Amino acid sequence: MTAPAGPNHAADVAGELTSVADAATGPRARFRRRLAGVLAIAGVVQTILTFGLARFGDPRFRLPVDLVTIGALGILLLFPIMGALIIQRRPFTRVPWLMIAVGLGIGLGLSTTAYGVNGLPPAGPLPFAVEALVISQVFFVPSLAGATVLILLLFPTDRLVGPRWRYVAWLAFAASAIDVVGALSRPDLNPEMLPGVPNPIAPAGSAGLVDILFVAANLTASATLILAAASLVVRYRGAGSVERAQIRWLALFGVLAAVAFSVTIASTGPLGDTAFGIGILCIACMPIGIGIAITRYRLYDIDRLINRAIVYAFLTAILAGIFAAAAGLSQRLFVAFTGETSDAAIVATTLVVAALYTPLRTWLDAVVDRRFKYERARFGSYRDELQKALSLVDATAAAERLAKEIARETTIADVAVLDEGGAPSATLGQWPIAEAQRIAIPGGHGALSAVAIGGGADRSRRTEAWQTEIEEIASLAARTVRRRDGR
Repeated sequence: MTAPAGPNHAADVAGELTSVADAATGPRARFRRRLAGVLAIAGVVQTILTFGLARFGDPRFRLPVDLVTIGALGILLLFPIMGALIIQRRPFTRVPWLMIAVGLGIGLGLSTTAYGVNGLPPAGPLPFAVEALVISQVFFVPSLAGATVLILLLFPTDRLVGPRWRYVAWLAFAASAIDVVGALSRPDLNPEMLPGVPNPIAPAGSAGLVDILFVAANLTASATLILAAASLVVRYRGAGSVERAQIRWLALFGVLAAVAFSVTIASTGPLGDTAFGIGILCIACMPIGIGIAITRYRLYDIDRLINRAIVYAFLTAILAGIFAAAAGLSQRLFVAFTGETSDAAIVATTLVVAALYTPLRTWLDAVVDRRFKYERARFGSYRDELQKALSLVDATAAAERLAKEIARETTIADVAVLDEGGAPSATLGQWPIAEAQRIAIPGGHGALSAVAIGGGADRSRRTEAWQTEIEEIASLAARTVRRRDGR
């Protein structure tokens, strides 16, 4: 039987918690909170000025009152405001800073466009109007393709799934750079609002090159968004209950937006315009899901929300179909027997649908609950915390976690943690490992005495510093288990 953790271990834990609290309340944290608040206020002021110019300024810059405009307003306000609110609780988290960047970046693009349009004849003139129009071209794609991709790659743990996913981030930066070059090289500043106004910095004969650059930027940005979404799928498959619930909050709005945009591509006319507006609204709601996920406020309500959405979506579709079929049939029967239509048919059909509502909902509840059960006990977060603590202090669980972390950080396929007799406590990949490199764990004992690694990483990367990093993390894991055992 292992001895309980002693007072020294309790003091160490208390010291670590105190240092974390000090970091969250220190001068750097206070500066970050104030900066986030200032940026959020700047985003609100910028949005008010932009919509003021659209309402009372030059008629060439108009934002109609429709779903797209409402969604754009939500993006400009919710992204920086929710980002600033999250930073008040978690000042060192990177995702909310990226949210602020999305809102401010798109807002700067719109506000500089509004200023430039209102500053050119016949309106204006205003100083630096042409320069504002030139600058306005460089904000949109970096904000959408750059910051949004980084949010998807880092959410919700604030780190990449693995080191190879950093290439997706670099690809997003490349797409942003290509788009900026194309926008600055375009012969016309804004052909939609200001036809015929030339770009003063565009090189001669750049029209053909600009088209190629925009196509390349759009394809690259689309590819990075798809890959970033794929990283969430990969993260979800290996995540615990808390992390999965966090991802579902973001995925809910992301899937709704994807469905809406798919309808936009597949249809034309009012239906396509409405679907596009709904897609923009779903994107505008993403900060709400991210805020709930990061702060973990009512985190597991997402499962009940999805469950209820499925039930009522099917219920609405079934009742609408029954009403349409029954109304048509009853009207035909009235015409056949009386020679004319009757409002009584509509009343009778409505009563039938109302009578079917409760039994249909009960049946759908049972069917959906069997296929999609939401978290009822609300102990998912606590359970996940206990499992994480156990993975640190239990020798077998700590060995398995250490092997996984070494394999993930070094991209080595074959890793084993060895006990004092050289037998494996935990293995990843093949065992025994051919041509294994054995690294002794400083201060190791019991199940955590050494690490054996195989091929998979570039031999030139296996420097002394590389081995030292493995020794340090393995030593920390061994010390954690030793303190738990009271040694």
